[in-house]
Amino acid sequence: MSKKRIIIGGIVVVILALATYGWYQYNRTVKGLHDVRADYSVNATALINEFISNEDSANKKYLNRILAVKGVIKNIESGEGAGTIVLGDSTDLSGVRCVLDSSAHSKTASLQRGALITIKGAITGFSKDETGLLGSDVQLNRCVISE
Repeated sequence: MSKKRIIIGGIVVVILALATYGWYQYNRTVKGLHDVRADYSVNATALINEFISNEDSANKKYLNRILAVKGVIKNIESGEGAGTIVLGDSTDLSGVRCVLDSSAHSKTASLQRGALITIKGAITGFSKDETGLLGSDVQLNRCVISE
């Protein structure tokens, strides 16, 4: 074989390998949290208070972890996908905002405000209200409703 054919063959192999890897990454899905064990199990109001009292410490403890949060439903917001459930004390402006996974859409129809529920999700951050007018929110994504 000539040197030219070996080089062209090598380039074709590299292009095919990159195309296969790109196709795999494009079609990959995020693993659902139904069967994942939670790293921490906490009460919604205790979680909010922990972030408000010491945000840095709470970030080190909880950020990018899976939490099972138990609390009272303050609000149910329908929207893109399955929507958002806000947990916490109804007299407080702060809450735990749980953006639901699209697989949890069928369970949201039976939920009502004031009900006690446990939601499992990946904690992604904390939005602190510096003004005191809007309330602070702990944010969870990819949430599923625990049984």
